[in-house]
Amino acid sequence: MRLDRRTLDLLFSLQEELEEKRGCKVPIRPVPYKCPRCKKTFRETPYGFKCPSCGRGPQSHLIDIAWKGKRYRFSRDPNGVPLNNYRLAKGLSVQIEAEILAGTFDPTKYAPKDRARFLFQTLVEQYLAERRKAMRPAGYQAKESWFKHRLIPHFGEMDVREIKAYHLQEFYRALLEEGELSPSSIRKCFVELRAFLNWAKRLEYIERVPELPQAIPQEEKPIKWLSMEQQALILSHVPPEHRPIFEFGFLTGLRIGELRALMWDALDLREGYAIIHRSFSLDRLVETPKEKAPKVIPLVGRIREIIEEQARNKRSMFVFSYQDRNRWIAYPYKRLLAIWKEACRKAGINISLYAAIRHSFAMQRLRGGYSYEEVGAALGHKSPQTTRRYARLRAEMVESIFSSPTKVVSLTDYRRKKNSE
Repeated sequence: MRLDRRTLDLLFSLQEELEEKRGCKVPIRPVPYKCPRCKKTFRETPYGFKCPSCGRGPQSHLIDIAWKGKRYRFSRDPNGVPLNNYRLAKGLSVQIEAEILAGTFDPTKYAPKDRARFLFQTLVEQYLAERRKAMRPAGYQAKESWFKHRLIPHFGEMDVREIKAYHLQEFYRALLEEGELSPSSIRKCFVELRAFLNWAKRLEYIERVPELPQAIPQEEKPIKWLSMEQQALILSHVPPEHRPIFEFGFLTGLRIGELRALMWDALDLREGYAIIHRSFSLDRLVETPKEKAPKVIPLVGRIREIIEEQARNKRSMFVFSYQDRNRWIAYPYKRLLAIWKEACRKAGINISLYAAIRHSFAMQRLRGGYSYEEVGAALGHKSPQTTRRYARLRAEMVESIFSSPTKVVSLTDYRRKKNSE
């Protein structure tokens, strides 16, 4: 009785499964199966397949295996190299056999199409596409930069399932030897890598996250900040029409994006407060601040005066607007930084705008006697690790912080107050 091809394949699969359970060798097939010249079947010898008549060998080889009810044929190794010689095919056969016996065999590692799905650079594209939808533009830009300039050049062609702890250690040593990144930057690079690997594990692309190098130092740079006198000096070199947004930032400690995004509908002059619920991320307006929750700024003292001055010259929906030809818009991020850098150059002080506003606000108040909890609440920090341990306070609890940068009452003021009583 002659069996059809489908029946033969089924019998072959059953036979291979039985042999597999007995721990037999993974079979190698010659391609083609017969000698093109003599039309005789190739025979396997310790040195490879040979034609019994002319001694010629096959053009290529094929790993042909039945595993868990399916038939797999591999004509290339995991790196995509064709199995043109017998030694390469034999080595791959032994490797697969060992993985089957160890219970770690994964056929997708050997199929070119499936393997391409697990390449580091392929999965990074998918990961970044997901993160782009969930992240602010500025945060996403920083994340994308780490992958584009550091991680993909090193791991791009690797199968994520094959990335081990020693690969990460080698990458860490390579970064140290280059000497281009500071310890804190190296740490940030590995933070991004760990986030990606955790994502890959969550989606079951990998079974476990390899252990990261333990020797990565955590560098804490000294905080740069300005005294009120230094702020006033730099402010004197800012063109008068641009001073309000900088001074308002000094007094409130708002982030640059929050200052640029402040609109009139967020202010209540009658009740005396501003609700900070918008921000710019690069040049995209977002409706939630960085902490994902709005915060309240009381309009008191000089803070209120600045708002009233801006109200008398209202030009757009933004409290602080910039003239771009014939229209008034929110301050462009790069333009605001350019104005600041020029003023710093003239004042002979080198400091970032972020540090001049946020760090200076915090340090001035802490040195003035306010607690970490009060300063943290005023800045709207969410994590207790940002300014030690503190809880977010309501606006009325921090109103005095915005009224005066110091909590210490001078002896002269104390005597004047006592005499008036």
